[in-house]
Amino acid sequence: MKLLSILAIVGLLTTGCASIISGTSQDITFNSNPEGAKVFLNGKIVGVTPFTFSAQKNKYNTMRIEKEGYITINRDLNKQFDGVALINVFWDLSTTDAITGAIFKYEENSYFIEMTPDN
Repeated sequence: MKLLSILAIVGLLTTGCASIISGTSQDITFNSNPEGAKVFLNGKIVGVTPFTFSAQKNKYNTMRIEKEGYITINRDLNKQFDGVALINVFWDLSTTDAITGAIFKYEENSYFIEMTPDN
């Protein structure tokens, strides 16, 4: 019984509202014209357009879109505060959400990149 109580307390203290409600990752869709461009997040290739990627909220800050014959596009992946994390202030001072990255969310769920030919 003591073990069950301890496990329940640990479980409650290691969960955050934003972590539970919004999750620690977010689906982001990447499209380009023309299609078939490589998408890099933080310098590592994650796919080729068009595709959707489940990005951990505390992991990625930059994206790069490349296609042979076209100018490479570099952009920041901007984040904003996820208001759901405010609920957790009363639970554990939002420490869980801050650690997992669930306190933020990516500003954009979808990116459309118009590629310019490299002349």
